[in-house]
Amino acid sequence: MELHYAKLWFSFTLRYDLADPYAFYATRAEFESAFRSALSCKRGDCTGCRRGVCAFPEIFGQQIADDPEAVRRHQKPPLPFIFDFPVLPPPPNRGRLCELALTLVGNSMQYLPAYLAAVRVLVENKGGALTGVTAQSPGGERAAYAGEGSFPLPLLGSLDPSMTGPLPIETVAIRLLTPLKLVQEGRLLKNFTFANFARTLMRRVSSLAYHYEGAEPGLDYRWLSSHSEAVRTVGSDCRFVSWNGRPAGILGSARFAGDLEPFHLLLQLGAATHLGKGASFGFGCYRVEG
Repeated sequence: MELHYAKLWFSFTLRYDLADPYAFYATRAEFESAFRSALSCKRGDCTGCRRGVCAFPEIFGQQIADDPEAVRRHQKPPLPFIFDFPVLPPPPNRGRLCELALTLVGNSMQYLPAYLAAVRVLVENKGGALTGVTAQSPGGERAAYAGEGSFPLPLLGSLDPSMTGPLPIETVAIRLLTPLKLVQEGRLLKNFTFANFARTLMRRVSSLAYHYEGAEPGLDYRWLSSHSEAVRTVGSDCRFVSWNGRPAGILGSARFAGDLEPFHLLLQLGAATHLGKGASFGFGCYRVEG
């Protein structure tokens, strides 16, 4: 299974002191507003709009598929982009250089000009001044991107050499870099098993591939789900954390043992797409370690 994506890095300086280190992690409404601004749209709702072809509903509309079987497997499509946000340094932080990353999945890349303009608006609204944009190439190298979306970005994917590469067959560690929000029966999990992680990962990666690559991943969901139950947790320092007094999710590192080879590709793709609730806005970022 392959999933193609592109990754842009935006560097910016803070124009004034910001006290909230997590200021960028609650930006869905602000990014939607910034995206409308980038499209010169003054509406707050798409209902009744006669504009015709527009990037906003294509990206944020998350239309349910017409195929009932696809709806059963993938349900509502995820958003086709993923932010990596910084945790801001403590004040005084005026003038500090920071950066955020934006990953675009599959056909979402066709709206690159709108994304570039929207991120600029978002950064400025958060008190930052954009200083540069770079595009990531296979292997992890970055090159300055001075265009306004007029030329294509380097394509990345699961075969990117900057990925973790071959992983051990019998043991692997997952290090959560931002809080992971896994929901079960309407509640946030305070800890997780490999089965929790793998099933959520299968749903996310396969849904992104189906909705934005037009491809049905060749995954045996039932077999993988059953197989994940046999993978054991052999070490964990994970804990549930709160940010600014609000539940944020699970942070830490967990090591698993068992037959992990069938999950290697999924784990590597998930490291690019994040996982769990809020994945598009910085949450659920993790790294796979051997």
